[in-house]
Amino acid sequence: MTIAPLSGQLSCDARAVVNAEQIRIWNEVNAARWLKLRGPLTATLTPYGEAAMDALAPRRGERLLDVGCGFGETTTELARRSGNVLGVDVVQQFLEIARAEAAPGASYLLADAQTHRFEERFDGIYSRFGLMFFEDPAAAFANLRSALRPSGRLAAVVWGPPEDNEWSGLPMQVLRRHMPVREPGRGPGPFGLSDRAALARLLAGAGFVRADVAPLRLPFAADVSVLLQTGVAAAALREAGPEGERLRPQLEQELREAIGGRAVEGVALLVQASAPAVDTPRRIQ
Repeated sequence: MTIAPLSGQLSCDARAVVNAEQIRIWNEVNAARWLKLRGPLTATLTPYGEAAMDALAPRRGERLLDVGCGFGETTTELARRSGNVLGVDVVQQFLEIARAEAAPGASYLLADAQTHRFEERFDGIYSRFGLMFFEDPAAAFANLRSALRPSGRLAAVVWGPPEDNEWSGLPMQVLRRHMPVREPGRGPGPFGLSDRAALARLLAGAGFVRADVAPLRLPFAADVSVLLQTGVAAAALREAGPEGERLRPQLEQELREAIGGRAVEGVALLVQASAPAVDTPRRIQ
């Protein structure tokens, strides 16, 4: 396998559509914010990731792929369970940390999972909120399916509909009182795969079998400051510039009052699917 150095270019196939804008956003805009919020966000997202990991049920000796591995926490846990995991991400700063903290059995690749042609096959593919940012989801899922061995498994979590996710909806309600905000789109972004039926069709079209997409409702344990720095609310405040920063203390207070000390709910979709038991030609988009 060719591993792109951290100082070099992302590994990709020039024939495929590249996630150029998402790669730019995550490296130039989101990386610094996620570095600052690493602790609270990891704690918040861990229960969702554990549900997907339990669904994957890694076995010792299996070769696994962690898509959108970020700082490598999930890769480390997968390595503890299976002993052999490749984490892939497009964010150079995240992988610098992941490599510095690498556990035995964990390795990392700077690459776009939508376009990178994995030369090896995996027993399982896992992702904790790393699949929603593909520019071409059909090509991405076909590429991932082609990276699985016969009967290989996929288990992942993605966010469910924005209207079901209070961690996103409540901050947006508060922001609308003070500024115009764009509604969450269905393109690349947190809610890019939030339609259950469309996601099931996407999996089937990519060649997966036994696909199941089920709601996963869990508390989204984050304070108001973090809620305003995640998802579409963070984008709206960033676009508002200095005015958004001037309003932030007031927005935090209003959001705190709207929540009223109760638990904020997050609704993810738990995705499970398999590659066919009989090997098929690897699809090239």
